[in-house]
Amino acid sequence: MHRWTKCPAVMVLGLLPACGGKDTVTLESGLAETGADTQGEGPLDSAEETGGVDERSPKALMVMVDGFIPEVISLTDTPAIDRLMLDSAWSMKARAESTTISGSGWATFLTGVHWDKHGVPDNAFAATNFETYPHVFVLAKEALPGIEVAGCQSWEPIEEGLVEPANPDHHSFYDYYDYSSDYFDEASPDRYCSKDVADWAANSDASLFVLMFGDPDGVGHGYGYGAEYPTYQQEISEVDGFLMEVLQAIDGRATREQEDWMVVLTGDHAGEPTLHHGANIPSHREMPLVVSGDSVVSGEIWPPPKAADLVPTVLDHLGVDLQQFSHWDLDGAVLGKELTERPIAQIGQNLLFNGDAEWERGYSHYVEVPDASIPGWSDPGYLTVVNYDAPDGFPRSEDPGPEERGKAFFAGGGVGSDTEMSQYVDVSNLSFEIDSGLTYTLSAHLGGYAGQGDSAVLRVRFLGEGGEALGDARVGPVGASERDDATGLLLKETTGTVPQGTRQVEATLKMLHSSGYNDGYADNLVLVFSQ
Repeated sequence: MHRWTKCPAVMVLGLLPACGGKDTVTLESGLAETGADTQGEGPLDSAEETGGVDERSPKALMVMVDGFIPEVISLTDTPAIDRLMLDSAWSMKARAESTTISGSGWATFLTGVHWDKHGVPDNAFAATNFETYPHVFVLAKEALPGIEVAGCQSWEPIEEGLVEPANPDHHSFYDYYDYSSDYFDEASPDRYCSKDVADWAANSDASLFVLMFGDPDGVGHGYGYGAEYPTYQQEISEVDGFLMEVLQAIDGRATREQEDWMVVLTGDHAGEPTLHHGANIPSHREMPLVVSGDSVVSGEIWPPPKAADLVPTVLDHLGVDLQQFSHWDLDGAVLGKELTERPIAQIGQNLLFNGDAEWERGYSHYVEVPDASIPGWSDPGYLTVVNYDAPDGFPRSEDPGPEERGKAFFAGGGVGSDTEMSQYVDVSNLSFEIDSGLTYTLSAHLGGYAGQGDSAVLRVRFLGEGGEALGDARVGPVGASERDDATGLLLKETTGTVPQGTRQVEATLKMLHSSGYNDGYADNLVLVFSQ
């Protein structure tokens, strides 16, 4: 895990000490360590000193960096980002939209819903649904009449489709393409936007600010898309300087001590040198996400969050009761209100996180919908989550399957190949019990579609302290003949003895392709240790 080392200096946002360069950042490893030991000393203007956070006026700044690669933070001089990381809720594996295209990412950041709802899977903006899923400014004004909002960005389709209909109180727009011939000169939309937002942050009564940085993506495409490229690092460092101007403007407000500020920071996608971005792969999907502020509960966010989480997070911070506005149909969850961490392995309880497919909202098909990046699992490709009773032949509520099946199940995905996902479970806290003798039960509901041969297998490997293989177990597959050529999922179970010396377990769900799209199905994946 990352520990963002504190160092004494001036304050930004009233709680973030300034640190000089990357020599102040240390890295620690730990498979299952998150949480309490990342909290540090807590905010300096705490509830005790201010009379309680609830007495202060909530304010929020939303910041997006186009093409934000996590590794660049530790390789580049980014004092503003480093300061935000202190005492923050954070993730370096936040999940971008599966299309990993700027259009979908920008729209999701601003609306809080996935691209199948807002209608922007790419950069064409051909079938937007912004009237139903509008800009966060619209939502804030509906819930909080009289609130002032402010923002600046540089992409014309976003301006015309989302920003202008929101009628922000303070607003500017600088067309990216008017300034893209030289990303490092004085004429930069990112520079101009940050100056405008800094001015509004210092002098206006606005409570919600949005700042979008577009140049890092252009620099990546033009000069090398990777954290290791000097030009990309230079651009991120420049953007960090722009962000610092805004943070200093906030900190200099005369009313700062009476305000409870939250700053959220993320990207629209990440990237790498070969394909840049646009593929549904982890190096394009996994990006930084930071929620920083006076009342944020700090620590690594588990499971890794998604870009759609930031709209509900900010609205909740501003005082919106999201349950009263369920008609917004937001896809995100509120972050930073409680400590999150990986589950601790316990005897008699399921060791597999998100084995029931209920941590993602689920989708209706493989085509023209997002491909879910599965929370808590390493999901390198197109294995996804589909809802029961989805059209076109997917399993129905009355088909064979779990008695307690929830709303969704795992599905192979819209590709003509095998797909898989995996997770590691740290069981070292049970070492005494394991070496004294434990049994395991591995079970899953597995199946497929009609007479097709697509199927699913769940396998676990028992690993020693150094990662050496000590044994394995598996259930499945369930072929079409075993299902009587009917769509559905059947229970498969096996038991055995946990090998002595086991300290980790690797679980892998593999969807085996036969024809067409991959219609291997699985639900209720369970691994239990018993005495």
